Amino acid sequence: MPPKKPPENEHLKDLRKRVTKAPTSPGIYRWLDKNGNVLYIGKAKNLKNRLKTYVQKPDKAQGPWQIAMQKLIADYDVTVTNTELEALILETNLIKENKPKFNVLMKDDKNYLYVQITKDPYPVIDVVRKGVEKGTVGFGPFTGAMDINKTLDMLHMIFPYKACRKSLEALNRAEAKGEDSSKLFSESSQPCLEEQIGECCGLCKAKISKEEYCERVDIIIKFLKGNRKPAIEKLTEEMQKAAADKKFEKAAKLRDALSNIERMEKQIVSDASDEDADIIGIAVINCKALVVIFKQRSGKLIDEQTLMLSGEAENEEQALEQFLPQYYSTTPDIPPMIIITAAAEDRYLPLLEAWLLEQSGHKVELRIPERGKKSQLLILAEKNAHEKMKQMETKWETAAKNTELALEELKCALELPDIPKRIECYDISHFSGTETVGSMVVAKNGKAANDQYRHSTIRTLKEGEVDDYKAIAEVLRRRLKYLSASLKEEESKFKKEGIVFGKARKTEKELINKILKNKEDHKEYLIARKDESPIVIGRIKEHKDKTLELTDIWTDEKIKNNRVLSHLIQKLLHKISKGKVYVTVKKEDEDFYGELGFLFINSLPQVLSKNKGTPMMYAAKDHKEDLSLKSKPDLLVIDGGKGQVSTAVKVLKEMQLQIPVIGLAKREEEIFVPGSSFPIPFEKDSQAKFMLMRMRNEAHRFANRLREKRHEKNMMK
Repeated sequence: MPPKKPPENEHLKDLRKRVTKAPTSPGIYRWLDKNGNVLYIGKAKNLKNRLKTYVQKPDKAQGPWQIAMQKLIADYDVTVTNTELEALILETNLIKENKPKFNVLMKDDKNYLYVQITKDPYPVIDVVRKGVEKGTVGFGPFTGAMDINKTLDMLHMIFPYKACRKSLEALNRAEAKGEDSSKLFSESSQPCLEEQIGECCGLCKAKISKEEYCERVDIIIKFLKGNRKPAIEKLTEEMQKAAADKKFEKAAKLRDALSNIERMEKQIVSDASDEDADIIGIAVINCKALVVIFKQRSGKLIDEQTLMLSGEAENEEQALEQFLPQYYSTTPDIPPMIIITAAAEDRYLPLLEAWLLEQSGHKVELRIPERGKKSQLLILAEKNAHEKMKQMETKWETAAKNTELALEELKCALELPDIPKRIECYDISHFSGTETVGSMVVAKNGKAANDQYRHSTIRTLKEGEVDDYKAIAEVLRRRLKYLSASLKEEESKFKKEGIVFGKARKTEKELINKILKNKEDHKEYLIARKDESPIVIGRIKEHKDKTLELTDIWTDEKIKNNRVLSHLIQKLLHKISKGKVYVTVKKEDEDFYGELGFLFINSLPQVLSKNKGTPMMYAAKDHKEDLSLKSKPDLLVIDGGKGQVSTAVKVLKEMQLQIPVIGLAKREEEIFVPGSSFPIPFEKDSQAKFMLMRMRNEAHRFANRLREKRHEKNMMK
């Protein structure tokens, strides 16, 4: 018997009817899954016709990614535009913002570096992420931080251009006021630290003039544009002088720098046309795409960039059409000519050329060469892309095999019921008892899931207090509460115990006045009742200046724990979608409110300034639903030994959750499990152990990054 066909997506029948009524104008469309998540964003000249192609019965014309997406689509949304150009601009922006699963995407902007040069009287040169600011000169993106920084360091050695931030800001401020900036610093001025170690050109001591500084910056700009002749001439002169003065170490450094530049100058292909162009080669294998960009400036090939794309690509043309707007919306350096392979649709070229004109401010030609040197360069770029893609594929196959072995080994060694598909690793970081933070990193099927990483500021520790056990307990409670029963489920449990929650009744007004000595509107109060008698009372009061305060908390003395109060406060906070809620608490209640999401603060708003107790604050924006935290892990990894593991087990029992947990101690890289005083033995070359160590190191890096950011921010105050 032939195998049965899988059932068709239940939403397709309804979608086929709906798309017949879709607009026929240009615009963008979004395909959504059953949870409303964006799966794919596209543009169309005729929305109705384009949408129809996605819901037709699967055929050979559809790519594998379209067939896979068709199984998930449940809804769609459209935005009508006046022109295709408007649709292209909107599509590019929305893809960058939403990063849909099935779109071909450039990797996160944060992975790319740009050189940004301001147009101030004293230009500032910076290496930045996420693209350059408008009104500045920019180069990039560069994929390697080390390479671009090495190049800039080499240029500083030849033409000292680096200047301390303090002097640049002061000089530009003086210029803006119309003052004579040359009189701001003198040889007697206090030098900056950078100047003392050779990392500042001496603007802060008037060692060079404004004209000399700007001349050096201009040489840097020319170098980055491909004109390396001044650098070669200066290097040769300096090297010969150093050798003549018997400064052989300096001469050797200059010789190495000269070799690097000359290596850049040796071109695979040279073009007598002196044209500026980007030549883009693209390769697609198994729905994965890789792009190689040759940057030709003044007829010379000055740079090569390799960009691995994420998402699903059907073919080179489709990947190229999605890549070009994303790339050229981030790079500041758009040449007048871009050499590409054939586009999927002929009409796409004039549309993209119009967009590039708007983006760059000058005419840009998209050329598909058939012969000549440009054609040879394109063939070379495509050949490089295919070769690099084959190498990447081999790496992926090896990595996938190692990952599978590691997960299987982990399952056996820890006696887990199944292979741990989602692993979460936790770390605590602090700076001598201050700026204590916790991090959670995630691996899905053995691979880092960066978008699932989360971090938190520890709330239950006071300034200067060091307690890793208390900190890890707080991080786990705050993370695992998302896996505990929802408010509705909790309320059902309370109902079975005879406890119900509701607004205060008129008949309870006198009781509230008597207990709380408060004659304000009783309707603001939420009450927990047992056998119709109030056992817990509380409210969030909105003051005249709109300040929100959690106040008038009362618990019947017969109630032995805070479980009912905790639920009542959570119900009150759940109604606050934005803004901040303040509370003042007794010292013994600080941990309780910290676990509910309140942070320690230095002072209260003016309207609450007379309140006594420890001031705390709850920010509603930090407590929105989080898909990462809603996902249940198959294994918890704690950075630490037996003590940290015992703390984690205690929290899991307290929250009535059964999740395997292990500890990874730094000193000997030992792995501990609950109930055992001895570490689990792993082979020295164990793939499972290496995977856990990588996760622990990543959690440590992620926590340190947040701590350093907080420390820098507080230093600026």
